[in-house]
Amino acid sequence: MKESALSVLVCPVCSASFSVKMAKKRKSEIIDGILVCSKQHRFKIKNGIPRLVTDKELNFVKTEDAFSSKWKNFNKTYHDQRWIEMQKKWFLQRFGWKTLSHFDRFLKNTRYILDAGTGVGNSAKLFSSNTRAQVFAIDASQSIEFAYKKYGHIENVHFVQADIRKLPFRKGFFDFICSDQVLHHTKDTQSSFKILTGHLAKKGRVSIYVYKKKPPMREYADDYIRNFTTKMSEKDCITFSKDMALLGKNLSQLKKKITISKDIPLLGIKAGTYDVQRFFYWNFVKCWWSPDVPFAQSVATNFDWYFPKYAYRHTKDEVRNWFKDNKLKIIHFDEIESGYSISGLKNR
Repeated sequence: MKESALSVLVCPVCSASFSVKMAKKRKSEIIDGILVCSKQHRFKIKNGIPRLVTDKELNFVKTEDAFSSKWKNFNKTYHDQRWIEMQKKWFLQRFGWKTLSHFDRFLKNTRYILDAGTGVGNSAKLFSSNTRAQVFAIDASQSIEFAYKKYGHIENVHFVQADIRKLPFRKGFFDFICSDQVLHHTKDTQSSFKILTGHLAKKGRVSIYVYKKKPPMREYADDYIRNFTTKMSEKDCITFSKDMALLGKNLSQLKKKITISKDIPLLGIKAGTYDVQRFFYWNFVKCWWSPDVPFAQSVATNFDWYFPKYAYRHTKDEVRNWFKDNKLKIIHFDEIESGYSISGLKNR
């Protein structure tokens, strides 16, 4: 934890300011110590990371344990440079940034950035480049360990283990908040979004990506399968996720197309010609596989869906109403088969 972060962090319980006790330091970095707020709530700094998660509710813990398992087993492939570049390109595309230089120009006009659900920290690294803004990257899972190890040396990045629903920051503080592929894994997507945007400054920008509701047969299969997989052991769910990745691979290797001559509204299927694997994937069962990444990445993507306790899907109208209800002007809305990428401005 950089000493400069102390002036920004507040107690997630009562919002009081912190002081540090019994600190073990390395230059300006606090490696171990105790954060104590003025109302005597105490939190550890361990291995350079403030540990500010307060929620002990069982389903929340299960969800974060699921992601801790994911990053423990698959962190190396998520730090692979090819994956990082693919995700950067996908991020810029989904959120309407024509080029990286356009995004960098936007970042230069920000002072404080919140990366809400940083995973292994690749997004924090992206947000910290070519800007003097201070980036606060949070995650409630143990992914924060891998993020800090990889990127903790970056001068304007601060990694904090914290929960989106109990943020250790003042209200109205951040000029840019991004929560990409995270909110649908919280207890309640809508209220988590409201909590998150409460920390957005006037004229600040928020960008989120959330899962989209799929056609009814896929939704039925997701609910049915996840009823079992969320109760599996980590080992068993990884095995199941491998099976689903192999199913996707085998379907893809058929190299066949299927043509649907007319819409089938009851099943949510639109007319068109589809690759067989993608047709099954989008309409019937999640069996993700891609030839563009290592096989372990496909396993991790399926595990990411099948193991967490919380994984909500939403409609377009639902998401638009969240922005309206929180007095945010939508400035970008992108819909793809998997979800919605939306950016909004806080006018007041």
